[in-house]
Amino acid sequence: MLFMELAALSIIAIYVVSHTLGQPERGHFLIRIVLVSAASWIAEESCILLYEFYGYSSNWSLLLAHVPVLVIVIWPIIVHSAWDLASQLLRPGHRLLPLAAAAIVLTDASLIEPVGVHTGLWSWNQAGIFDVPIIGILGWAFFALLCILLFEEGRRRNATKRLNLQILVFPVIGTHLLLLITWWGAFRWIKIAVDPRLAAGCSWALSLFLVYAILKHRTGTRVKRKTLLLRFIGALFFFTLFALNVGDSTLLIVYGVAFAPPYLTLMAQQYLGFVASKNKATSVTD
Repeated sequence: MLFMELAALSIIAIYVVSHTLGQPERGHFLIRIVLVSAASWIAEESCILLYEFYGYSSNWSLLLAHVPVLVIVIWPIIVHSAWDLASQLLRPGHRLLPLAAAAIVLTDASLIEPVGVHTGLWSWNQAGIFDVPIIGILGWAFFALLCILLFEEGRRRNATKRLNLQILVFPVIGTHLLLLITWWGAFRWIKIAVDPRLAAGCSWALSLFLVYAILKHRTGTRVKRKTLLLRFIGALFFFTLFALNVGDSTLLIVYGVAFAPPYLTLMAQQYLGFVASKNKATSVTD
């Protein structure tokens, strides 16, 4: 556990340093990180106390009430990196950008949640995908969507103090509201365990579709190398954690591996595009 926590802290430090050193917007970035951390703790702590759907292992080194401090500081990195990626896949200010970023966080959660539960970092008391209820995965996306709506508004209005402080309120209340709507509107009545074979099959179908879409639209050429590398470090951490603790859970392995091809395709396209542009620049110089 200690090694895992130190590795996660290193990833957080790398991300924060890469967005602050020599960056003109580092002030706004640091404010967002602090406020999203605070909002994530309020949202998680209140969800644990009000709904009692899940709880964290006592093996974490440091908890703030019921939530590990490490989880609190990871949240803004997950949200911000998804915003970065979505801004490049679409464009800054695109009307669908918050939904795209939330979909990225939803994808992250679909992998991280089963891995976290399987390795004993936390547990749920409701059935779902590999012992994770679907509403638990959606909660990640709800919180991220509401944060990123404020990020985008801040980008348009140059992040006023009042708008920044709304991060402490809007995502917390909005996440609870969306959780209650989806719970009582759907998931309260369909509390079923998803067949692992179905989950694995759907993950691969979606993975192959995304690979096709990336190749067709050359999506990777629009993404910065730094953005992909920073997310790759985080992905490598979770895949390593997954590999060390997966045991003989064959279907979970099949499910987890399906998350890699789209990202690897993005990285390959970005690299090939970089090489092509470099070769082109060299030929023009010659």
